[in-house]
Amino acid sequence: MNLGRRFLTIPAAVLIASLFATACGDSGGDDVVASIGDQVLTQSELDTILPFGDATVPAVRAEEVGTWLQRQAMTLHAATLGIEATEADREEADLTADIILARQPNLDRDNLIEEIIISLILGRWAEEQARTREPVDPPDLLCSSHILFEAEADALVGLNRYETGEDFAELAIELSTGPSGPDGGDLGCQFEGTFVPEFEAAAYEGDPGDVVGPVQTQFGWHLISIASIGPATAENHPDADPAIIEQASALTESALVESVILDFQEDARADFADSVTVAESIGVIDLGTYEITPSE
Repeated sequence: MNLGRRFLTIPAAVLIASLFATACGDSGGDDVVASIGDQVLTQSELDTILPFGDATVPAVRAEEVGTWLQRQAMTLHAATLGIEATEADREEADLTADIILARQPNLDRDNLIEEIIISLILGRWAEEQARTREPVDPPDLLCSSHILFEAEADALVGLNRYETGEDFAELAIELSTGPSGPDGGDLGCQFEGTFVPEFEAAAYEGDPGDVVGPVQTQFGWHLISIASIGPATAENHPDADPAIIEQASALTESALVESVILDFQEDARADFADSVTVAESIGVIDLGTYEITPSE
């Protein structure tokens, strides 16, 4: 994983939790390798952060410093927005810390509690902000059945039998070489990206009620019967399992929250970019992304 950009790829809840960073104090004569706002990271602190053996690897050092700067920028930005904890947050953090420390007793309790608190308050803030944004379309859903053949000639024969009036599900039971054959070829309702690209490209060219194909994939030749297709709403997919529609709604809400977090991160980097310094021994930083090109 590219540590310099890991906040862009991990789930939003983990991203929020990672925002905590303990304020670094006076360097006390120790070499400063990076700074932002009123926070500094010294060489000895960096050596403590890095796993044993990684302290001398330029790329690893550069990635960790970039990550530290992003954490600090987001922590400072949260303070400028006045995002604060409630007493209930502190009580929940205390209980959660007990659970975590039971499994990882070497963690510092005070630091852990502060990290949990920040996770809670920023999570709540992001959810509130997400409700003010324009909703986004849910992911596409394909509800379909198929018949799998070993050869194109066999698929064409099967298509001809369907077009002359035979039932698709009965043909699947009789002819399909795939595991869904005994179930009439039923593939259920699946989010876009579930099937191989060739299968989905053909299916998404069709409309509800269509049978498309033959389509060749790595598995053979398919005839695809489309029951419903498009954004995962109850209107588009009246026969889909309601749990699938609810899952799509949850994914949409999560995407909105994540977009708030990513905007927060971008704003934080921009707001504190002018105060960022990185030692030449670490590398050269891109102030747009906080990624650091390591020194050789």
